[in-house]
Amino acid sequence: MSMHAMQGVWLALAVLGAAGCGRQVATVAQPAVAIAVDDTSVGCGMAIAGAPGPRAEAYLAGQPAPLKFGSVRDFFAFILQPENRHQLGQLYVQDMAGADWRRPPSSPRSFIDARTAYYVAWQPLAGMMGPTFASFANAPAAADFVRRHGGQVVRFDDVDAALTAALDTRCPAPGSAMHARFRACAAGSGMADTSVAVMAGMHDGRSGMSPGHAMSAHVPH
Repeated sequence: MSMHAMQGVWLALAVLGAAGCGRQVATVAQPAVAIAVDDTSVGCGMAIAGAPGPRAEAYLAGQPAPLKFGSVRDFFAFILQPENRHQLGQLYVQDMAGADWRRPPSSPRSFIDARTAYYVAWQPLAGMMGPTFASFANAPAAADFVRRHGGQVVRFDDVDAALTAALDTRCPAPGSAMHARFRACAAGSGMADTSVAVMAGMHDGRSGMSPGHAMSAHVPH
């Protein structure tokens, strides 16, 4: 075969290889998707639409579509299970900065990378199934939420099964195991919208903002 012919063969193989790589990238892409009106939450099976608080999505290995969760707490409860941890793909939570807690958005653009997000634990606003984490794209937004509502900012790797199981809409009680871990948990300033605070109380069986330990919001890096 002539040198010119060989160059043609190599060029054709290069084009096919590039096309194949393009297909592979398209296959492994795992974008956030919209929350549809008929979507139900993994675990509880309840309709997500109309529920308060941030939602979450998780891709598992080999699955073309993400699992959807009506609350961030349920999301963590699922991904922290030993049988699920080894097959996790892209993970998303909603950025609640500027969002209406009672009517969170459904657009894919409202979701952020769960692994780099900032979370507020022990905050008083109830989610779909009661206590939940508030999620944010950046530290200032999370700290501002703590100043208004209370709680403590944590990162993705700080959330474990013990925290997820013990999570409440108030700071941990002094002397408890959780209090030893979350001493920076703070009470809010009372700047929250009254209707949101009342809604949270209705969901968790209380009538208003929960008590905590007053101190400045500490945001881990």
